[in-house]
Amino acid sequence: MSTTTSRRTDRSPASGSAGGFGTTTRRRFIAGSAAGAAAGVVAMPLVAPGSAAAAPYNGNTLVSMFLRGGCDGLALFPPVGHPAYYDARPTVAVPEGAALALGGPGAHPDFAWHPAAVRLGGLYNSGRVAVVPSAGSPDHSRSHFDCQDGIDAGVPDNRHSVHDGWLGRFLSSTSSEDHPLRAFSAGTGLAPSMRGYGGIAAPSLDQLGLISWGPDPEWALEMIAAGYTPERAGGDLAMWSGVTLGALDELAPVVAAGTALPDGWPTSSVGRLFYTLARLLEEGLPVQAATLDVGGWDHHDEMGSPTNPNHRTHRQVTMLDEAIGAFMDRMDSAGMGGKVTLVTMTEFGRRVAENDSGGADHGYGSPMIVVGGGAVPGVHGEYPGIAPADLDNGDLAVTVDQRAVLSELLAKRLGASNLAGVFPGFDTGAAGHVGVAT
Repeated sequence: MSTTTSRRTDRSPASGSAGGFGTTTRRRFIAGSAAGAAAGVVAMPLVAPGSAAAAPYNGNTLVSMFLRGGCDGLALFPPVGHPAYYDARPTVAVPEGAALALGGPGAHPDFAWHPAAVRLGGLYNSGRVAVVPSAGSPDHSRSHFDCQDGIDAGVPDNRHSVHDGWLGRFLSSTSSEDHPLRAFSAGTGLAPSMRGYGGIAAPSLDQLGLISWGPDPEWALEMIAAGYTPERAGGDLAMWSGVTLGALDELAPVVAAGTALPDGWPTSSVGRLFYTLARLLEEGLPVQAATLDVGGWDHHDEMGSPTNPNHRTHRQVTMLDEAIGAFMDRMDSAGMGGKVTLVTMTEFGRRVAENDSGGADHGYGSPMIVVGGGAVPGVHGEYPGIAPADLDNGDLAVTVDQRAVLSELLAKRLGASNLAGVFPGFDTGAAGHVGVAT
């Protein structure tokens, strides 16, 4: 069963959080209220600002892409140099002769790309991709809901301790004078990782508009019933209405320039999301953090032949690869290829051994991929191996916590510091970085 959205079941206010609402910024209040008004509710963030420090906008953009459903990293980035891979997957393993070898400055004999990852392979060989092949979270539950929720929260080992997202906490660390377009989710709602910060979300150029940090009226009503009123949020609706309308004015020329996909652009759902983001960036709008969700990775059965374009995993990888390639081409054409950094993650990988239905069940470790500006080419982090003795209960072991990669990108690409508030309880120091970025 593929999970493409993440909804929380624990909707009670965080213990001891009431004091935070007295200092909640007006910026976040207006972004929440603009969308909530239509439903008769006001959505408000659940943490106090100032939990981290961020440098002023430096022109760089971090794009966080969540591959929801449990992407099979052993198909996308197969360990072709490990014989145990072929022993465990006699029918769905990527044949070494069909896999796309790793060349260029990150040449590596033990890994390759899926045959459909043509654009990613080319970007890698040109020195613009870093891969961490055995990343993951401490959550070993194999639950889509629990793992996604914990990763979005940035506290995968204690996800109920916060009610906002890791990107939301980073974005909330600056003053109330942020540009309304600083945070953008390409999709129908603001990403869970951005909860706690008001941003803009849209699935396409002709649907650009403000949306709350958590598009869940029931949850917002419960927060209000618990006493979290606009007055306690310190909101000044009249003042920030002007800022909101100003943001929409800035978007008007982007939309007026045309919303149709250009010739040759991928027409898949993820391709359309990437085009919306690309247009905002190339118009010079100050998007510092952006998100995309791509579902459809829960391949319990019928993965199909890695070399057949009509089969399931091949189609999924093609969709992802074409969209990333088109997006990076567009950024290069706009002179922004060195400014935009994309990172992919998933809630868990698939089990090493294929099952009887030609798929693989929920696993553990899976690659994180960093593409574009500042990426240090190569394979990063310790690889545990996939021989039976190396496995973690039948899964690829996790040797790199996803938060280490995200902390490194926030620090090196966006100039963040004091990230302890973004990833509470996790050591975000430079000693834990794996060297994926400069």
